[in-house]
Amino acid sequence: MNREILVVGAGPTGLSLAITLRRYGVPVRLVERKPEPAGVSKALAVWSASMEVLEGMGVMDALLAEGARLHSLRIGSGPRELAAMAIGDGIDSPYPFPLLLSQARTERILAAKLAELGVEIERGVELTQLSQDQEGVTAELKHPNGRVEIQRTPYLAGCDGARSTVRQALGIEFQGYTEPQTYLLGDVLIDGAGLDHNSIYLWWHNGGTVALFPFEEATWRVFAVRKPGAGDEATTIAELQEHIDRHGPGGLRLHDASWLSAFRINERLAERYRAGRCFLVGDAAHIHSPAGGQGMNTGIQDAVNLGWKLAYAANGIGNADLLLDSYEAERRPIARSVVKAAARKLHLAFGGGRLDTILRDVAVTVFGNMSAVQKMLQVELSETEIVYREGPLVALGLPQRKPRRTGVGARARDAALADPPRRLWSLLSEPHHSLLLFEDSRHPIPVDGIMEGTGDRLRIVRLDERSDPRGAARDRFHLDGSGWVLVRPDQVIAARGTGSRLDGLEPYFDQVLRSPR
Repeated sequence: MNREILVVGAGPTGLSLAITLRRYGVPVRLVERKPEPAGVSKALAVWSASMEVLEGMGVMDALLAEGARLHSLRIGSGPRELAAMAIGDGIDSPYPFPLLLSQARTERILAAKLAELGVEIERGVELTQLSQDQEGVTAELKHPNGRVEIQRTPYLAGCDGARSTVRQALGIEFQGYTEPQTYLLGDVLIDGAGLDHNSIYLWWHNGGTVALFPFEEATWRVFAVRKPGAGDEATTIAELQEHIDRHGPGGLRLHDASWLSAFRINERLAERYRAGRCFLVGDAAHIHSPAGGQGMNTGIQDAVNLGWKLAYAANGIGNADLLLDSYEAERRPIARSVVKAAARKLHLAFGGGRLDTILRDVAVTVFGNMSAVQKMLQVELSETEIVYREGPLVALGLPQRKPRRTGVGARARDAALADPPRRLWSLLSEPHHSLLLFEDSRHPIPVDGIMEGTGDRLRIVRLDERSDPRGAARDRFHLDGSGWVLVRPDQVIAARGTGSRLDGLEPYFDQVLRSPR
């Protein structure tokens, strides 16, 4: 059988999954139905947790060079600004800010990295059918010239969006609902004083709402909601201008639209993420309102979570079923929370009626300027506080009943190290598990025996008074005295303990890091 894993869909999710697999030496084939890259960008921001995993792909320098940091969220009503929220407050991450960058540019950077790893996107190739058995998956692929190819692959990943052919072929229900309103979108240039192109504007007035999102060098994405019963026909720049004049900041003129659209919003979640040797990833598994800008970001994190596990299974490492079952167990609850939270934000921002506007004015004026509320919202959007609480992989780490911030299933933390000077995060972004040993150099924690059979899948990082002279890393992981923390390749804490005994790691190593006997 061909060892190539077939990834269907070459958006940010499919590209991230293919890159992750190639980092582990797994052969990949990436097919995309569309003959050309998308000319418009659905996603406009990359959040902190996504940048954390993208660092491991080696693309962050390029992303930072092309993107711009978001400064603030400005909320107003008519002529008044009610609140200005500085973006980045409270986010505990090596990247404590969202990066404004069009999805088209993000895809281009990811595609270039994948090409460096030896994989080119096969465009115009459409998955038309699939079937599977205990040994692998059979996919029917239609090429641009009409040729039909039969591909045999050990695993198949559907990263093919909200109308996923893979999901439909597997008969997996896409549970949820469609919002009743028709939403309007326009990518435009705006003339008018006072707009900061590194800020988002959310404005309501006269019973309606408009939102303005900056991207590229001078473009703004304008969102509005059409009155009930007004139809679903495509919007015009004149209609958007009418919404801006009635509901938005004053004195703005829209012109030179590059994209105009009218659409309905779906809030949906796949019933399952795995069916045998096939997986759903990104928008194929979950879709929701654009409020918060988390769709692409959640998909990228899906891809990295699945990627290393799929690579281990493909390379014959660990318990394949345990690893692959843990993908849905970990990621589906996160998507469920994101879908619900996005719906709440949408309804809060675009709820209609003058009474709603008055209540929002009061709420924003009172709570929008409270730093604790601002930090809570930003941390939620950044997805850095996610904790995996379910699944067989988390259970191997023996999590506490009430997990702490750096407990099993939580994201690892960065710290500045000495001798040599470096960031801890750079060590955690490599394609292997990292065992952090917090010790005294005079009494190092012994690792003889525990590393047997783990090969290059485990790296020891000793943190003592030389590398961590002020105890910054120890503090970050809430350790007092000697102890250890095992970090997965997706920068999630797999297990932890105090003292110098490591024998509690044996079950995890047997099921995850060693080849089956």
